[in-house]
This record gives sequence, C-alpha cells and structure tokens, in this order.
Amino acid sequence: MLVRRGFALTIMLAMMVILALPVIAQDNAEVFVDGLANPRNMSFDSAGNLYVAEAGVAGPQLTSAEDGYGASASITRIAPDGSTDVVVKGLISYRDGNPLGAHDVIATDESIWVLLGETSDFSIPFTHALVELDKDTGRVKTFVDLLSLELSEDPDGNPNEQSNAVDMAIAPDGSITIANAGCNCLMSWSADAGLSVLAVWPFDTDNPVPTSVAYAPNGDLYVGFLTGFPFPQGGSRIERWSNGELVETIPGLTAVTSLLVTDDGTLYAVELGVFNQGWEPGRVVTIQDGQIVPVLENLTQPYGIVQGPDGTIFVSTNTFGAADGQIIILPMN
Repeated sequence: MLVRRGFALTIMLAMMVILALPVIAQDNAEVFVDGLANPRNMSFDSAGNLYVAEAGVAGPQLTSAEDGYGASASITRIAPDGSTDVVVKGLISYRDGNPLGAHDVIATDESIWVLLGETSDFSIPFTHALVELDKDTGRVKTFVDLLSLELSEDPDGNPNEQSNAVDMAIAPDGSITIANAGCNCLMSWSADAGLSVLAVWPFDTDNPVPTSVAYAPNGDLYVGFLTGFPFPQGGSRIERWSNGELVETIPGLTAVTSLLVTDDGTLYAVELGVFNQGWEPGRVVTIQDGQIVPVLENLTQPYGIVQGPDGTIFVSTNTFGAADGQIIILPMN
C-alpha cells in the first residue's frame, strides 16, 4: 500500500474492512500459483523463471513508532512448470493490513535486484533501498540508499520524510529507473552515475504519486500514478515521456499500480480498484487509440503485471492481507 503518513490511520481502518471481506473470484482467469504472502511486482530471468516480490505479513516486533514488523517478505522463484522456491528470505515485512516489504525484483544471470520499501523507523537498515544480491550465494553485492536523498533534498516539497520505492525498470542505457511513491519522484541509478532524481511531481499540485514505470521498445518511458487518498475514481493517469520530455497524458484511470508495454507496443495497466470504504474489485486494461479498454475485471486487489518469454501475461492478485496471494494468467483472445 502506498500512502502519505498523514493518511496512515484512515488507510489502516480501510484495510480492516478489506480483511473482513471474502475473496472475490477472478473472472475467466487461470491460477498459476497461489499461497503467496502479498505478491507485488514480478520479472522473468533468461531461463524463463518467474521471480515474485512478496511483501510478507507484519510480525511481532515493533518499530520506534510502534508499528508491527517481521521478516516474512521474500523473493520466490517460480519455474515454468509452476514449482516454487523461495530464493531470498527474511526480508522485513512492515505493518499490518497494507504491508510494505519487497516491492519489485529483477533477476539477471548473475544477480537478483530487490526493491525494498519504507518503514517508519529509519534505524532499521535493510529498508528504503535498492539491493543487488549474488544469485548463487545470496550475499549483498550492492546497496543503494534511497532514503538519504529524500531527507536531504525533499524533491516534492513535502516534509513527510518518505522514500517508498515501489517499482523499477531497466532503462535503454542500462541504468535503473525507480518509481518512488514516497517522494513523488522517479529516481535513476547506475554504478557510474550513482543516484539522482529523474523527474518529480510536487505534492501540492494534484499529488499524483508515481507507482509504476515501463519502457516501450522504442525507448519511451511510461509512468503510472496512484494519486493520494481518497484515490478518486478516474483521477489517475499514465504519462509517456520521450527523450526526457512529456509527450502524452492518458487520463481517466483509477489507482494504477503497474504497467506493461509488450514487444508490439501494447500498453497494459493494472488498476488496484475503486476506493469506497475499502478497495472494490480492480482490473487490467489496455490503452487503444487513447481509450481505456478493460481486459480482465473483478480482480481482488491486483497489483503487478509481467509478460513471459512465450507471450503469456501474468498478474498478481490478493496483494494485501494474509498469505493468500495469487499469480493468475491473463486470458488472451
């Protein structure tokens, strides 16, 4: 869940409503894997294995702000036959109801890159970060602090001291572009250039809250937005940037959490749902000639989307609450 600290109590109450609701059936969707602990974003490696970032569930320990946390966030690898293996375990799982933990993962031949979200206690070290782990040994190869830049520069002008990185993508030049919902900004990191702010949206405008990034085959960058509370229906948008310039805005979406641009240029977006005293069912849509076209509706808290080597598209659902998260296969007509 991606929130400003001032809205935390309201969101927590909303999540209590969600947890009391039955799981809604996913329309016309085949379940690939279930039993995951709040699955978020995903990626494939070159061997066709699907890696899933699981935010986990809160535990018995308390931060300095008395928020519960544990160590159940993880990275799960799913083989093409559907068998699973937890390849990174023991990551921090912060807060009940709307857990934050492992938010995204990119697997290369040598490394597993993990995006770790925020906590209210800055003294907990393995948070607010982009981390590279050795694929064979699991040891830390690179640790990129995503909090200190927010504390020193406050890119969006909001003195909330938040750096909640939730999505990442590899840019055409090999750098990593990061959607940071806490500072309303995109960050860019490379080993040569280090960490910098790529773009920012001041919170005192319409507070768009960037949550998702994806590159098109031609190098254009798409950015999806959640908005701040109360997440108005139709209040979100997708922006397309080309050569560092905003060239297109696609309005009328609701609570966008993830984007996918396929090899043929088709743009998919995941809408978490409509907020009405809790999250109502979400959906997956495409954008065709500037129009929003539903692909799969009636989804329980959908979040991430990714395309496999054979063209199959996968979506994570049931992404807030207990360990009943799923990866479903998007039906293709």
